[in-house]
Amino acid sequence: MSCLDLALIRTVLSITPERFEDLLIEQADRWSFVQIKTRDPGLGAFTFADLLADGGALRSVARTHKAILDFDDGREIRYEIWLELGAKSGNAIERLLVPRRLGPDGEMIERCAERLKVDEPFAEAMLNRCYIRAPLPPRGLIRDFNIRNLQRYNPAVPVATTEKVYEGVIARVEQAMRAELLQDEFPQCVMEPDGVNEALAAKIAGKRLEAASVGEIFQPLEGGDAAVLEQITDPDRLAASELDRKLLAAGVTEESRHQAKVLRANASRRAYELSTGLSDPGAKFADLDIRALTVASATAGVAVATPPGPEVFKALLDQLLQSPADVDPSGLLAQDGMLLFGRVCELSDECRFGWGAE
Repeated sequence: MSCLDLALIRTVLSITPERFEDLLIEQADRWSFVQIKTRDPGLGAFTFADLLADGGALRSVARTHKAILDFDDGREIRYEIWLELGAKSGNAIERLLVPRRLGPDGEMIERCAERLKVDEPFAEAMLNRCYIRAPLPPRGLIRDFNIRNLQRYNPAVPVATTEKVYEGVIARVEQAMRAELLQDEFPQCVMEPDGVNEALAAKIAGKRLEAASVGEIFQPLEGGDAAVLEQITDPDRLAASELDRKLLAAGVTEESRHQAKVLRANASRRAYELSTGLSDPGAKFADLDIRALTVASATAGVAVATPPGPEVFKALLDQLLQSPADVDPSGLLAQDGMLLFGRVCELSDECRFGWGAE
């Protein structure tokens, strides 16, 4: 999605994949160093301790922070950490989670300094630049997730063409990833390219994605819905997606919308785990989805409050918690009412349920 912004919106100016930081994303007003962390489903959501462990994201962030301590070109510098399975609820890691970020507290700073063997002012300055985005779509769903968003942007383009565009962009990204590493010269050589020698400039060109190198690939999608384009390239708005827009339209509170997104992520993760052991997961879930939509639609159909969202939200959750076996007789989602509610949120994100709003 950052490549899409780079090609068609141009708030992203360049993207550079490198070894210690997975991505360096340049914008007119910001440099974002991005760490992307995945893990097996059995290990559960990430904690703050995971970020500080050997191989944890904050160890790479500390190297970068040390390397650019004296750098200042007037732009904001952020260290972003993108997590596949989400951040553990109730853990200190939530204080760095966007868009509800509170920032690090004293205990987090102290723990960070101790584990990374740095002084507390260094740890505080580093953590104040840290922003966590979670959960990312599971690895097995990323391709479908991105292609679906590209189709939302320009539904008039044939699916085969959209898929070809996507594969072309991925090939270009992989080419940059395989290019010769910038090593000790990174990130200064990208952030301050003036004066680098000819050999290093050639290496930077091989690693760096710019509008000219990806714009032509996206050209078949041009002319789509500008509002959708803005939404799907904004990480904060993309995280909300159609689900959040529908909940907001139905009058559901911010806190409840946040809970719905967490439950949706949990249900998506559970469905992905099951898909690795089922020959045809789509068919297995078809009956469950029909049952879930029947209950959801019936609940919304009798709502009398204005706006209807809060009443539908509570009534549907109560119904699924009280009678989960009626919706999930095969136990696909463990007859867990919370997971079933998350599945309804997934269906809402696919524009199959509107929480009582038009």
